[in-house]
Amino acid sequence: MAINRIVTKKELNYIETLYLYANLEDFIDYNSTALDWLIGEVNQRTHKRITKKDILNEYASEKYSYMLEYIYDTLLHSAKFLGNKKARDWYELENYRLGIMSFDTAKKSNQFNVEIQYKQSHMFSLGEKLKGLELPFGDELSKYHIRRIDISQIVKTENDYLTNKKYISSYRVEDRITKNGIVETIYLGHRKNGNVFRMYNKSIELLTDTKDHPIDHKKIELFSRYFGDVEDLYTFELELHRKYLKANYGIDTLLDLEKVYKVYHEVVGKIGIYDDNDANKALVNNNHRDRLELVYFTEYREYKRLDKKRYKPSKYYAIDRAVQAISSYERSMGNLTDAEKILMIDEIASHILGKDVDIHIENGEYDNMNEKHQALRNNQDNSLEIESYRAFKKVVYNPNPFK
Repeated sequence: MAINRIVTKKELNYIETLYLYANLEDFIDYNSTALDWLIGEVNQRTHKRITKKDILNEYASEKYSYMLEYIYDTLLHSAKFLGNKKARDWYELENYRLGIMSFDTAKKSNQFNVEIQYKQSHMFSLGEKLKGLELPFGDELSKYHIRRIDISQIVKTENDYLTNKKYISSYRVEDRITKNGIVETIYLGHRKNGNVFRMYNKSIELLTDTKDHPIDHKKIELFSRYFGDVEDLYTFELELHRKYLKANYGIDTLLDLEKVYKVYHEVVGKIGIYDDNDANKALVNNNHRDRLELVYFTEYREYKRLDKKRYKPSKYYAIDRAVQAISSYERSMGNLTDAEKILMIDEIASHILGKDVDIHIENGEYDNMNEKHQALRNNQDNSLEIESYRAFKKVVYNPNPFK
């Protein structure tokens, strides 16, 4: 008998969520940039000639502490501090968040690791097999451990596979959320087991605006460009956690990614959908499930590229960033004359825009702009200071001070 598949007009397959663990000590070896940085730091502080062997042996107990310093110096200067949660300091970068334990906390818990949470908008811009994934500490996939991964299919279909449907699967738990007689979400399994499958009306989710989940206009734009509109969209999503993947399939790191796709086929491929009517209820009650007309999910075709729209920065944005850079410079290096300030603003703004910018600033206008930025900087949010460092370092910062 032919296998009936879900009827779709168009599909999009991608990884919705990716959380990783990285043990920082794993990234300090003879060939790492981090090790070169550490040698320079130790030599500068102690005025001794420390070798790679010294770092890897004599300083073994302090490697995590040194690696933290390396991260702060090379990566987190451009990040926004989000606060502390669950014993981690969280920082936001362009495409992911980092949760970092302090040295003392990590030492007590014996977990010298950083958690990496990638943003969904970044996932849409990747190629097949996560090609283009930003790995903060090095490119060795075997050193990044999967904490959670959600594999999604979004389909455009005129058929509702949620309302008045029943399911045959290996899951024992089933839960559904219904509103105004329409089933919006169905859960199979439980998150605490590390393996849960959910089906929901994506169109409703995209267009519903709540305090906890405001409308994501970037997603609406992405899906509208891919599907033509955001009507009749449904999501079929498998959420897998580390404990389930490791215990049942031996899946641990990004090097095992291909196996994760096979898990999707194995778990989701066995789920059958049938109409919830009297005839089918009688078949189930009489243990004649083999007579049910079942519909199964379509094959998971790995990862379709969906690019983010790129916006060009405006002239005023570039000037703004340049003013911040000047302020950052003056705090560390001393005051500049007005002529020097204007010249540097012109150079930095031109660098940001990728073209020459002719900037004219009236007498006193720079001081007015600087007072505005100083008032903002006095708030707790340090994003302006971070942007100024990022903008200014492109012009004068030497990323390799020990070479």
